[in-house]
Amino acid sequence: SEVVDSLQALPTLEGIYEVRVELDPTCGMKYVRMFMAITAINSFGEILWANPIQEKIEAEEFDFEARFLVSLHANPTEVTKSLSAIGEVKAVDVVPYTAAAATPKPTQAVSAEVEVGSDSIQMTERGDDRRQGDRRGPEPKREASQTIRVDVSLLDNLMNLVGELVIDRTRLSQIGANIAAKAASGEEVESLAETVGHIGRVTSELQEQIMRARMLPIDTVFQRFPRMVRDLSRKLGKKVEMVIEGGETEVDRSVIEGISDPLIHMIRNSVDHGLEPTSEERVAAGKPEVGTVRLTAKHKDNAIWVEIIDDGRGIDAAKLRAKAVEKGLMTADAASRLSDRDAQMLIFHSGFSTAKEVTDVSGRGVGMDIVRSNIMAMGGLIDLESTVGVGTRFILKLPLTVAIMGGLLSRVSDVDYVMPIGSIIETLSIDAQPIMQVGRQPVIILRGQTVPILKLRNLFKVPGSFTEESADNYVVVVGSAEQKVGLVVDRLLGEQEVVIKSISKYCGELPGISGATILGNGRVALIVDINSILEVTRGFENGC
Repeated sequence: SEVVDSLQALPTLEGIYEVRVELDPTCGMKYVRMFMAITAINSFGEILWANPIQEKIEAEEFDFEARFLVSLHANPTEVTKSLSAIGEVKAVDVVPYTAAAATPKPTQAVSAEVEVGSDSIQMTERGDDRRQGDRRGPEPKREASQTIRVDVSLLDNLMNLVGELVIDRTRLSQIGANIAAKAASGEEVESLAETVGHIGRVTSELQEQIMRARMLPIDTVFQRFPRMVRDLSRKLGKKVEMVIEGGETEVDRSVIEGISDPLIHMIRNSVDHGLEPTSEERVAAGKPEVGTVRLTAKHKDNAIWVEIIDDGRGIDAAKLRAKAVEKGLMTADAASRLSDRDAQMLIFHSGFSTAKEVTDVSGRGVGMDIVRSNIMAMGGLIDLESTVGVGTRFILKLPLTVAIMGGLLSRVSDVDYVMPIGSIIETLSIDAQPIMQVGRQPVIILRGQTVPILKLRNLFKVPGSFTEESADNYVVVVGSAEQKVGLVVDRLLGEQEVVIKSISKYCGELPGISGATILGNGRVALIVDINSILEVTRGFENGC
């Protein structure tokens, strides 16, 4: 191609790499996986050439492999790591391109320009157009571009630095308050307070701007699914319409990266399991012969809500109870005590599947448990609502960002804990809301609703001595309208913005703890994983 020929004529090819992506031969949807790879490559540089071309990729007319010439502005190791993390990618090669490289040429000379958020890979011919442009005379003057490419690792580093600023801002505010409390009022004290306030405002603005720079429309992920659903419906012999709403909703790049695979699993599950197998069965049930899978996104309750809705058969709780007993997951007595909703939640149990036969789409008993693990690893929550004969709705509640959050600081004995503000419903005094016992489970009655209670002291086995007067004074009610739990703490220390730091590589996975943060006074506080706490109380409610 002329693109390759022109590259070979350059005096230097520094920064030009050949990237080869090979998919697993068992991959069910080559186009979706390759599109994910192209989007990832585009985030690290500019694609100059691609083989196969757009039409071949969209038609899945390629042998599980594609090659690209890329002008990289990132470390090749990072590119390899990112591509290898994509599901069903078998092999990745990223090597410097040399003029002597014998690169096979596609049937059409192309320049690939892949834009995040575009619905397709735009490829345009070059060479002839340029020569024709010379004959037409000078092109009209174009406005200079107002955008630049930035290595995503730079944004990550900037976010980490802003996190340190947030910590120091909080510490500076506390120091200023202490000085003001001890010193007599004067010009210096007022000047210090004014300066501290200004630093706080500038830091907040800087934090907001960098977070906005990390935001991408969720349509970056959503746009690949209509094609996937069309392919699935043809393979399964079903008539399916996919509806997408809220694609313009912006989320943090780290969240975008984390939800791709879970959404693929869930949409495949909705098309294969959720919708009736034939149009005749749908018509007999009084439904349109064309099934609908709806994918939506919106901001709600300081989080991103992503919903996958189908108008299919729904999830039969009775069948799931029977399956759980058959697989030895619980006794028949425990299964009979499960509510319909709790029985339906069994689909997230590892190895659990109700498919009558194993296909290349589903039925292996893997997938939904991984979906829940991935969502919870991002600090999210997954829920479902299903009615037999009507359909199923999966709800993903995702954090706006996984780097900085607002939290309520509390203390148990001499240990500090932070609970995400977005998960808190209200706080109560033990004196105003006495704890009662229902069976073995302590509860409180909150506006007619029974709310289970957990003492963080017992849950996390907090060491240290305490007295009845100083301990367990407050209840922090967390969760949602559908499910609540009260967490008992000794003291409430106020709201504070905190920077989330992972601690898993230092002390492994800690049940009920999602990370840690450094407070303004230098103390370390543990961040409570509300989602895993809710799972614990769900187990109490089930009695299993």
